[in-house]
Amino acid sequence: MKATPIALVLALGLPVLAPAQQQKVTGPQARYWVSAETQTGISAMDGGGAAMMAAMMGGGGGSGPRKSVMLELTGTRAANPAEGTHSIPGGMNMGPALPLIGERSAAAAPEHERDIPRMDERPRGRMLFFWGCGESVGTGQPVVLDMAQMADGNVPANLRSTAVARDVPFRLLNSRGAGYANWPNQRDSKAVPANASLAGTHNVQGNLNPPIRFSVDGANDFMDALTLTRGKTGSGALKLSWNAAATATGYFATGFGAKQGGAGNDDMVMWNSSAVRLIGGESMMRFLPPAEVARLIREKVVLDAKTTECTVPKEVLAAAGGDLVMNNLNGFGPELNVVHPPRPTDPKADWNQEYAVKLRLRTTASAMAGMEDAGGRPSRATRAGADQGSAPDTGTARESGQDSSGGSTPADAAKSILRGIFGR
Repeated sequence: MKATPIALVLALGLPVLAPAQQQKVTGPQARYWVSAETQTGISAMDGGGAAMMAAMMGGGGGSGPRKSVMLELTGTRAANPAEGTHSIPGGMNMGPALPLIGERSAAAAPEHERDIPRMDERPRGRMLFFWGCGESVGTGQPVVLDMAQMADGNVPANLRSTAVARDVPFRLLNSRGAGYANWPNQRDSKAVPANASLAGTHNVQGNLNPPIRFSVDGANDFMDALTLTRGKTGSGALKLSWNAAATATGYFATGFGAKQGGAGNDDMVMWNSSAVRLIGGESMMRFLPPAEVARLIREKVVLDAKTTECTVPKEVLAAAGGDLVMNNLNGFGPELNVVHPPRPTDPKADWNQEYAVKLRLRTTASAMAGMEDAGGRPSRATRAGADQGSAPDTGTARESGQDSSGGSTPADAAKSILRGIFGR
């Protein structure tokens, strides 16, 4: 008769280990996210695409630095409309509290068959993807996405990219929850003062949630503002430089440019600072958890916190007609996570979570072509425009759509291409 494993253990006199007891966890009854950003130049919460488009289409230059906060609350309690109040520290300089408002649920609109627009013309143009810091590009670049070939179903074989793990969108965290409220909202959308500080005690009351209380220390306050400068190197590459933010965990830079080829055969050029293949990089211009940033630093996707410069290869600028229209820099920050009550040390005790709080931080900067002097510093006109909160006057030649030599600038080419894409 064959001995069983447990019989062998008993025969040898070894101790029998009981299976580990898994702690029962319920909740949380409410989740609260605070997303705080320090911005310099043309940027916007969580991506900056709309602001970039506005600037490209003549919406004005950057300003800054400035601060912004997004507050999001969801809970399991039934409340319609959802309402709450976030009592803030005096250092915010925004009054005693900020109102959290949720819109009433509306009946779902009947679905209609969508009209699919007919394309009378084949799409044209290309998108060229580059990556990496250095005077010259690495092997296998650029990856070219030809719109006409894509329309025929021909996708480039090398269209692969490094995977990036992002936070789950906030609303999906509690999709079965009874309500959602946020700030800024239709009742209150005041600007966050430049001298605002998150440090201190925060209290959140509302009809969605049990009382929420958490404290923020200086290590999790608004991050330092970044100053991004551009300057050409002797080889024709573009050197990006910035100051170190004290609490930054890493950095990621991108660039955008365009070159007109005539008859709609235009090139859109995208570059990012990853040392390994990463197509586009838009997913990196957002909040990322510190653990994911640390992983991406190890994999050479994100620049570490000690890095304060990166050179855009000369081939990237040549592909974009001589220069990039805009460069963006994302400085990832720390993250504060609070769960109440804390986890019981006794594994037999249930952990009934009342609320979970996440405070996310980042700092961003941008710089546009033509808005710096010969040394790569923001031009006097740009600084004056920023001080006055208005767009700088970049000169008659640029406003007329030409550079000083009478030719079209990279920014003008990009504007023309974007007008064609977005119908403006």
